[in-house]
Amino acid sequence: MEIEPPSHSKARQAAQAGLEAGLNLVPMVGGTVAVVLMTALNHGLKKRQEAWFTELAEAVEDLRGKVDGFDPEALGENDAFLDAVMTATRIAERNSQQTKLEALRNALLNAALPGAPDQDDQQHYFRLIDDLTPTHIRLLDLLNDPPGWFDRTGLPRPEFGMSSNRTALIQAGMPELAEKGQEAIRRYYTGLESANLLAGSLGGMMTGSGAWGSATNELGRDFLAFIRDPR
Repeated sequence: MEIEPPSHSKARQAAQAGLEAGLNLVPMVGGTVAVVLMTALNHGLKKRQEAWFTELAEAVEDLRGKVDGFDPEALGENDAFLDAVMTATRIAERNSQQTKLEALRNALLNAALPGAPDQDDQQHYFRLIDDLTPTHIRLLDLLNDPPGWFDRTGLPRPEFGMSSNRTALIQAGMPELAEKGQEAIRRYYTGLESANLLAGSLGGMMTGSGAWGSATNELGRDFLAFIRDPR
């Protein structure tokens, strides 16, 4: 299936119209300034959209060579997949964060495969991708499989004694978050709890081995599976 970016989506047309209207209301702004700004924005939006569709098309083609019986041509007749592409594209158009773009791409690859989650679940997962920050997603990945996280990132594993807690685990596994302080750790952890993705609490002491256990619930695990590259 060839995926071509539309020249002007409704979202882009609305954004452009809104910006043009706004420029007309600003005193002394117009003419050359407005033309230059609109040209730059249109170029940037088009470049972002084309990069998204190119990466998606290349990933789908790569999937064809790795999954027996996978037929990209049939995706054009798959309404559930088309819904997923439209939803993911709207999110991708307003994001430049690579973690989110990769999650969206992987989600579409999984949506294209046999046995994909039903449409209700897919739409819920896409909302989570839209709502969560890259830090949320990375933290969820860490909490789902702490030993695997340290193996994949190459970070040294913390040595816990008879007792420990998840805050210490997060501080060791995400130094960039640890630098922001315990309040930031609590805020991101609470965000994942509010999304109903976790089964364990942040506070309280636990055994050293307990700190290495998964803190995600079934929804959290299913969500991570949906945004994981199936290749």
